[in-house]
Amino acid sequence: MRRATTARLTELAGELSERDIAITKTVGRLRLLSGEQVRRLYFAESETPATGARLARRALARLVSRGVLGRLERRIGGVRAGAAGHVYFLAAAGQRLIAFWQGEGLRRTRSPYEPTSGLVRHTLGIAECYVQAVEADRAKAVRLLAFDAEPDTWRSFADARGRRLTLKPDARIALGLGGGEEAHAFLEIDCGTEGRRVLARQCHIYLEAYRAGIEPEVFPLVVWVTMTARRVELLREVCGSLPAEAWKLFTVTTPNQVLGLLTGTPPQTRGRP
Repeated sequence: MRRATTARLTELAGELSERDIAITKTVGRLRLLSGEQVRRLYFAESETPATGARLARRALARLVSRGVLGRLERRIGGVRAGAAGHVYFLAAAGQRLIAFWQGEGLRRTRSPYEPTSGLVRHTLGIAECYVQAVEADRAKAVRLLAFDAEPDTWRSFADARGRRLTLKPDARIALGLGGGEEAHAFLEIDCGTEGRRVLARQCHIYLEAYRAGIEPEVFPLVVWVTMTARRVELLREVCGSLPAEAWKLFTVTTPNQVLGLLTGTPPQTRGRP
């Protein structure tokens, strides 16, 4: 794309379709999305998955060519993953358009950077929780009331000793379950890279936030989402080592069980038996 002047960006804003805008805003909110996640979110109603994948590739290629989105060099799943494994981020024109749509004008933006593989896995893990929630809402299994990703979920508070702490959930989700019931959860995506001490420290910050009453009506369940049975057991041990009042705050699960856990359908693995 040629240099993104104010005139060109204003013109570009009028050229994008409603779906282009929705894709751009979702990438902006979640920071990274894979090609397959974009297909599931915005092209799921195509006649076949292959048709949806082809339409998604075209839409993403168009947004990349216009400088709205960028594509990481590395693919998730390697070369064999094909176009579905490409990972997209908000490029300079996309950042400026988001600011424009939010009423902030066409301000200058920072240059995109190539994130580490660990950060990519972590961010796509957050995005996957969102995609699954949208799919469940679409199937009318639940109602997706809200989904916020970091840093919009971060909150500072003072603990009982007056120390300033910052709670940094990876995501926060709210679901309508029917009959007026709702499920609220903080999501922590564990990619297996943090040791026991770091995990325990994060759990203690949640406990201090609970004690400080930062959520006066209902404190969301803290859901650790991890990838392997071994990490499930480690996180169970970490949560189980906390004071008894904290046990009810935490639960541990794997990515394909998050939505079912929040709706109460599969067996839950809590921090303490």
